[in-house]
Amino acid sequence: GLHVILHQDNSTPIVAVTIMYHVGSKNEDPERTGFAHFFEHLLFEGSENIERGQFDKYITNAGGVNNANTSNDRTFYYEILPSNQLELGLWLESERLMHANIDEVGVETQREVVKEEKRQRVDNRPYGSILEEISKRAYTKHPYRWTTIGSMDHLNAATLDEFMDFYNTFYVPENATLSVAGDIDIEETK
Repeated sequence: GLHVILHQDNSTPIVAVTIMYHVGSKNEDPERTGFAHFFEHLLFEGSENIERGQFDKYITNAGGVNNANTSNDRTFYYEILPSNQLELGLWLESERLMHANIDEVGVETQREVVKEEKRQRVDNRPYGSILEEISKRAYTKHPYRWTTIGSMDHLNAATLDEFMDFYNTFYVPENATLSVAGDIDIEETK
């Protein structure tokens, strides 16, 4: 994971910008499962100030890498950048937090991406459904009973207003933890 990436190349001073949102599949409406993971994808679509499809390009053009993942309990985003690009990482995360594009085009695009991910990781793998089968048997009331990827039927049925409500509920500063590590001046970074 991050530890390995941070130590691959000692020749370039680097910085890791990570932001964790306290939202995972456990926070979903049981009739709208898959929202947390869906947002992991959707929030790479762009923002008021970043054109659709340009989020990753800012990072790769700066010599960095990025990714995200979702669990039952949290959603996590990170950028590893040359240390002189710290402001870029902070700006990108502020755009994700404050100005994300949540529109029909992005929602439809990411619905198809998530469906393809489910086909590859679950539907077309031997024993791909084992986690889903274990979870629904291990938990009867607890929200861990559905998988993080959720239901494609729920995602298909969801309206744009439902996606906006999820964003406005969980993607807020008081629900986020920002971490910065690497070759930084602590006072300047603060």
